[in-house]
Amino acid sequence: MKKYIISPQCLNLVREVCEPYGPSKRDKNVNKIPPDDNGAESFQEYFLKTGEETVFINPLGDVGFKILFGNSGEPSTTSNNKDKSIVKKGDLLKETLNSFFDQRIPAITKVLFKNAETPGKTIHERKVIYDLLFSDGSEREFIVEMQNQKISFLLNRMHNYMARAHSLAMNKGTSFDHNQAALVGVLIANCIVHQDPRIPCISMTEYGDMETGVVTMHLSKIMTVELSKFNKRLDQLNDKKDVFLFLLRNLGRLKKVPPQLDNDLFRPLFEYAEIANLKKEDFMLFDKDRTWERKRQLELETAVQDAKEQVTEQVTEQVTQQVTLKNTISFVTSLILEASMNEQQIAKVTGVSVAFVQNVKQGLSLI
Repeated sequence: MKKYIISPQCLNLVREVCEPYGPSKRDKNVNKIPPDDNGAESFQEYFLKTGEETVFINPLGDVGFKILFGNSGEPSTTSNNKDKSIVKKGDLLKETLNSFFDQRIPAITKVLFKNAETPGKTIHERKVIYDLLFSDGSEREFIVEMQNQKISFLLNRMHNYMARAHSLAMNKGTSFDHNQAALVGVLIANCIVHQDPRIPCISMTEYGDMETGVVTMHLSKIMTVELSKFNKRLDQLNDKKDVFLFLLRNLGRLKKVPPQLDNDLFRPLFEYAEIANLKKEDFMLFDKDRTWERKRQLELETAVQDAKEQVTEQVTEQVTQQVTLKNTISFVTSLILEASMNEQQIAKVTGVSVAFVQNVKQGLSLI
């Protein structure tokens, strides 16, 4: 059987379109259970298998994140305020963020949610909708954003969100002294944000002097949590920070609570994340988002299948053209070598141009 060569451009097109839809090559292992030291997959019994029904909401999506960290818990009242056995609204968010903070950001003692929608002051300004916006009672404000898919302007958008929040503090009046409270932005991303490998999973952006390393202004800080850089297994989780990173990345893929996480600290998170326990209004939000996601996935799969079929047709057409060309060259070559015919006669018999015949002759070094 003859071997025909398909052009590199066509092969590249086939590879790009026919590869399964999923994470980029750099992040292709994002959703894979990390192997243990023996190469076998660890703790498979705690993870969903293909086709199994989801048990816990996925905090990587906007809706799941807002339900779990924005809506979960009881409203704080004077009667339950000091009862630590009751999970109050914002407690899960407080515990999670405090586990990420170091000495550069004092711990949050309480969470007071604010309206996350900030309209523009004129018709020419864009409206900003934060995932979560809250103060901690000390005049500090926090903006928390969850991003599940990589976008090129992610950090720029976070800076713009911070700038809008700062601008809201500039109220009219002669007494305004620009002494507004500090603002902390927390960007949680299920992708690589900082390409420099020296930057760890959790990093902090501050205003400072590069030469001395001294922070010169504490008005704005942006903490970046890059979940794609976190790859610890269940048996490698050392502290609360590790556990919350693990749960942010894997909660939606778990089907039961691992024994090492079944304790008073983490059990409330699992209870509020379990789909069967969701409040009616939260379940309606979750179900609407799940339906939309399934529809989106179906549309993507259909688009990929259509693209595969188009590429198959293109490849078939190109191969056919190459086979036809090779057969024609072979026929012309045999006539040149074996028949007593001039170029015009060969061109007429084979249906090609005289120039084509001359090119074949040149290839045979007969000219």
